[in-house]
Amino acid sequence: MNEEARGEAGGSGTEAADLGFPADYGSFPASVTVDGTPYWLVRGEEEEEYRLLSALCPHAGGDVRAHEGIFFCPLHFWTFDQAEGNCLNVPGERLMRRKVELREDGRLYAVGLPY
Repeated sequence: MNEEARGEAGGSGTEAADLGFPADYGSFPASVTVDGTPYWLVRGEEEEEYRLLSALCPHAGGDVRAHEGIFFCPLHFWTFDQAEGNCLNVPGERLMRRKVELREDGRLYAVGLPY
């Protein structure tokens, strides 16, 4: 599922983008676009833990792809773990992240700014 998430005013004054229900996604990682930016929606180790990892490589801006349990950039073959987005072959590098909240309405929301 590749879904365009739209932002809404959050109760705390931060922007939030509705990503839908977790069950809307057939599997994780799932490709999503938030505010015009491509991300991978990943599930954490905890059942209700989710995060967004940038689908753009920090090195040269290439499209990051999912393949056999890792993310990789085909431009220069940087690889990243799918849990946190940490680079596996260039120490200290990682994919940009954005927090995701599972709210009481059962929907996922991207919150805050990428970091």
